[in-house]
Amino acid sequence: MAGEQRASYADWQRAYGDYYEALPGRLDLACPNCGHHKLRLVFVADEDDRIGYAQFSCGFCRFGIHVSRTWVPEGVEFEPISTPAPLLRERLPDFTLVHPPAAANDDDIEEVRF
Repeated sequence: MAGEQRASYADWQRAYGDYYEALPGRLDLACPNCGHHKLRLVFVADEDDRIGYAQFSCGFCRFGIHVSRTWVPEGVEFEPISTPAPLLRERLPDFTLVHPPAAANDDDIEEVRF
């Protein structure tokens, strides 16, 4: 059920940081946009160095963010980056991407470090 975007990109980044820090455990975190507990974090990464990207989204309101160049922690499953594109599209969640503000510069976007 798609809804209205209420949460900012920074709100999503903070939620992602909290969720990521709990890995490989699961954090029962409310969606920063709708408040439902339907968040999903999916990684796509290189099988050797476990570096790739993540998609963090809500299965209820269907909003989320894309995080590029991230490391997949040990004990966390991921989709291999070598997966053929059509198959990968089937496995990744469908959601509306929340973007940083158009006027944002590097100082406006919160950096999440682990």
